[in-house]
Amino acid sequence: MKVSADKRLVHNESYLSIVIVAGIGMFLTTLDSGILNVAISSLVQEFHSTVTTVAWTISLYTIVICSCIVVFGRLSDRYGRLKIYSMGLALFALASMFCASSQTVMQLILFRILQGIGAAMLQATSVALITTLVSPNKKGEALGSLAAFFGLGHVLGPVAGGIILSTVDWKWLFLINIPICLFCLLACRSILKGKGAPISNHHQPLNLFGGLLLSASIFFLVYGCSQLGSLHPGTYIYILIFAVLMFIFIQREKKAVNPIVPLSLFRNRFFTISLYAIFSYGGVTRLCMVVVPYYLEKERGYVPWQSGFVNLLLPLGIVLTSNIAGRLMRSWGTFRLMIVGLCCMLIPLLIFALRLNWHLSIVCFMLFVYGLGAGLFQPSNIAAIMEAVGSAHQATIGSVQRLVQNVGISLFTAVTAGFLQSSTHNVWIGSRNSIYLAAAATILGILGFIGVKRK
Repeated sequence: MKVSADKRLVHNESYLSIVIVAGIGMFLTTLDSGILNVAISSLVQEFHSTVTTVAWTISLYTIVICSCIVVFGRLSDRYGRLKIYSMGLALFALASMFCASSQTVMQLILFRILQGIGAAMLQATSVALITTLVSPNKKGEALGSLAAFFGLGHVLGPVAGGIILSTVDWKWLFLINIPICLFCLLACRSILKGKGAPISNHHQPLNLFGGLLLSASIFFLVYGCSQLGSLHPGTYIYILIFAVLMFIFIQREKKAVNPIVPLSLFRNRFFTISLYAIFSYGGVTRLCMVVVPYYLEKERGYVPWQSGFVNLLLPLGIVLTSNIAGRLMRSWGTFRLMIVGLCCMLIPLLIFALRLNWHLSIVCFMLFVYGLGAGLFQPSNIAAIMEAVGSAHQATIGSVQRLVQNVGISLFTAVTAGFLQSSTHNVWIGSRNSIYLAAAATILGILGFIGVKRK
């Protein structure tokens, strides 16, 4: 009995270590996505710059992640997930130190690009560490915990940024990352050593040109989306360049011996609709976190810290139900959980579509309900997408999942900004049109899953 107990203890320690290590990577990358949102005015004063210039420290971070993530996913499938993950941690820590030592805004932008590369390496491998190292009976719970780390980063980002700027120097926005990265690196070396072996055949060609094509096309797509709100005619040139590069990439991948992304996966309708669902989930969730505080501030006179506090209820709901979703996956299955999660998300959208001037308690409760549904949906969606491929492509498909979600965030943010700017004299019209878009995208996802299930 003692031997069995010891074996169980080792297994539990290994499980927790994998979840914590993978979760920290996802937590750091989302934390640093939101921690600067509250620091723009402080950085403008610090560097004697403009809001437009400082905003690039946020935009380029996201653009670089989207551009690089699939390539790093493919590299980690070939050379080892833990190896690429550890390199990402080291680069993220180094870039954070450089960001804190920046003397000019251009230096900060450059080092944020470097930090984005490290974040892409972490996001590309976090899910694959869990799906390849955690036992099948614990995989659902582990993915739920990963989603909780993801939501926690969104919750703590603005809060941590506000506390740091109120108490210490702005440099601690970045220095705070370094001890976390060092702790995680020690965990990678001492606890998970030898578990991140590569799966792919090293004798196959790397398909470097295909990776560069994909990265370039995604760069122009996300950059173009980020500029849509400006309504500048030249913006559409970037979208056109994306379309041309993506067409060349697809035609080349069809003939490639070792494709970056196996295009045959898209013949699986359940896989394809699951990818669409995470695309709309990313976009709709960001839309809610933009439209609701915008309306509260412009139409009802709330100050930014009040609307920001209301906004925290959405990611808080994600954190609370993500672990529950992981446990329910074994009995309910990913399909049912995704449907239930999407339906929970749809209810607040339909209520907001009627009007947004509800009592504040109702607005808060609806955001929380949306978050609960999102917490059920996200882990089950990750599991459904990852189950579509074998162990040799786990990091590649995990990075595709994150890429699609990030593209959804960028596109919906741009469209929402367009709605709100075109209706500056009537805040409700712009907000309502945005919510209509969110509800329609969510309904389309639900109908897509129902249609796939019937077939």
